[in-house]
Amino acid sequence: MSQLELEEYANLLKEDLVSIGKLNTVEKSIHLREISKPLLHKLFQVLGNGDGEDEDNNVDVSTICHYLMEYLVFDDDLSVEATMGLYRIKQFNKSFNIAITENINNLIDLQETKYEKYKIFIILTNIFTIDSFLASEIFTKNQSFISLLTNEITFINDEIESLNNLQSIKNINKLLKLFSNACIDEMSRSIIATVYINLIIKCLRLSNNIENHLQTKCYAATITIKLWRLIKPEVLEDNSTLLSLNNLLEIILLSIKLELFTSIEGLSLLVTNIQIRGKIRNNDELLNKLFKLLNNHHHTTYGIISILSFLTIPNRILKIQQSSMMNLKDSNSISNYDIYTNAKINNSKKFDDINDITLLIDKLVKIKFFSQNMVKIFKSIESSKGLIGECLKLMNNVIFPDIVINENETIENINQNYIVEIKQIIKLLTTYLIGTSQNIKYNHKTFIHLTDETNQLSEKDLEYRLLAIKSLSSPKISEMVNLLFDDENKDEEITLSIALFLLEIIVQADIDNGTALTDIKTPFSNLKKNGQIFTSFDIYYAYIGLSAICSLNFNKINETVFLFGFKSIINMITSDNDKLQFSSLKLLNEICLLPLCIAKLFNWSSMNNNDENFQNFKILNYLINSNNIDSQICVLQIFAKVSNYSIVSEKLISNEKFCNNLNDVLVNQYQLDELIYYSLDILSNLFQSNSSTSYLSVFKNSKNSILQFQKSDNEQIRESVNSITKYL
Repeated sequence: MSQLELEEYANLLKEDLVSIGKLNTVEKSIHLREISKPLLHKLFQVLGNGDGEDEDNNVDVSTICHYLMEYLVFDDDLSVEATMGLYRIKQFNKSFNIAITENINNLIDLQETKYEKYKIFIILTNIFTIDSFLASEIFTKNQSFISLLTNEITFINDEIESLNNLQSIKNINKLLKLFSNACIDEMSRSIIATVYINLIIKCLRLSNNIENHLQTKCYAATITIKLWRLIKPEVLEDNSTLLSLNNLLEIILLSIKLELFTSIEGLSLLVTNIQIRGKIRNNDELLNKLFKLLNNHHHTTYGIISILSFLTIPNRILKIQQSSMMNLKDSNSISNYDIYTNAKINNSKKFDDINDITLLIDKLVKIKFFSQNMVKIFKSIESSKGLIGECLKLMNNVIFPDIVINENETIENINQNYIVEIKQIIKLLTTYLIGTSQNIKYNHKTFIHLTDETNQLSEKDLEYRLLAIKSLSSPKISEMVNLLFDDENKDEEITLSIALFLLEIIVQADIDNGTALTDIKTPFSNLKKNGQIFTSFDIYYAYIGLSAICSLNFNKINETVFLFGFKSIINMITSDNDKLQFSSLKLLNEICLLPLCIAKLFNWSSMNNNDENFQNFKILNYLINSNNIDSQICVLQIFAKVSNYSIVSEKLISNEKFCNNLNDVLVNQYQLDELIYYSLDILSNLFQSNSSTSYLSVFKNSKNSILQFQKSDNEQIRESVNSITKYL
């Protein structure tokens, strides 16, 4: 943006500020909403059109920064617009820090009234939101500012108990807002905890019975939570009850009861503690207030979603997530302190009441929380990436709970509201993933390629992507796949997208295991992380989820899973992890009747190690005698299906090893009905083959062992053996 353009907008802001100064209260409110806000928004857009060239870096921004800072003292909406304008200037102009510092120094030198003094505090409060380093430099090192702040706090400390007029309380609140924002910086937080703690303690001691005091106590409680770990032990001991997390919680809860939306930040910090989560999880009055604030104050959305996210996740899972998160833990966490005694405890070994979590999830479902709230959040262009991330966490907790499924819960008695909400969650997750995958194209050679290689997903984007995909692998979805994707909702393209997203997990697992081809990659391949990106738990449920989707019999989807996933499936079948081996076989069982899949398993011309298809067959053949019963049953199911085709059965009876393995099951594992049923089914198909080269004689030699199944208690087994008697 050129110097001339900046000067033009600076003049417009100057004229607008002069106009505002001439208006009465009502006129000013209208003017700010209808004139000033659009002007600031337009400036924000124009500033965003800069090309970042040297000309932009060298223009003088001092004047326009001065006028934008003047707007920070008005209402929140206008303050946000002005702050965003300053943020844009910071992005393109290297002299931004100098301009801000000089303007604040000028304001300090010229201030004469209390209003002018507090204007400086308000400005710095907002600067912390866009440049915490610059703001901290002023807060902790600018001696003129420190003197100004210290003198004001000294006055308030001496007079606080008698400051009952509204303006005095408002001024205290402005200081507390400054402290709250300053807590984002470690040095500033440390100074507040040591130098200014007495003011905060006095604010916490204010009476609840005096009007306007509770707002001040709410601010003070939130600040105390932020710097709690930095408070000197002697101060904490002398004020043990007042500064206890439980007392801070009571202040916050009372503030929420009176619908003070500023209380949301405090509660979102407190819920990191398992004791507090246990106290409030099923507080119906609190939940109703949170829902009301969510609907009436859009700026509380992030905090409330974050609170619900914490309340719906079991502590065991939370600790696992925190230990594997891509960012560092908060060194000032209050999660490991007793809320009554302030003593340090090991909360990592404590467990949440799963029934309470279930009840809370039921409440969210009952009020159609996701249909009525999440949809609006995802559709809003104002929703930040952080807010979307919190929504993803909450949906993951609901759709993928760490809860043992109730034995009495069947598909038939699942509440219809639950089905509706789960469908909505699936739609939101899938839409989110599709929307953030515009640069990703899938192909069968490398799995994915990026349309624009310079446009990589950030670590935070990948963290959210990982969470969304893992949510779609939920066993809840797999169990109810036919209900969730019924005739009215069988959107093949959406379901295909889900399949591709789940394939990212199994292909990345193949890469991490070192068994994938070198040119194969997923969106997660560039993630800097030691070892496996996905846990065996994640991989298992991805396979189970894909199996469920393939059971819907969308031919296009099954072919896609085969095309992109077959090699990874075969590699996982050789895993020494029984659950992963079984889950990969389960997926193969769903796609094994595809002509291309049959070819990959049975289209071999010679039985030697150079034939890749024969190697695939050998893996399955070997598992007929697996010690993993689940895998053994699944392999026999696959052979039972494909042996219906004569081209396959002819291959099977020509393989001595296969016939011996199958015979071994019939002779030695006769106690397990499932094994025998599928083995007899295969044998029936084999006997109907017309191949001249066969090893069927091995079964005739075991005639007596096979015929004993005529006495089986299982009717299906008796029918099967009777159907093949004539061949023996």
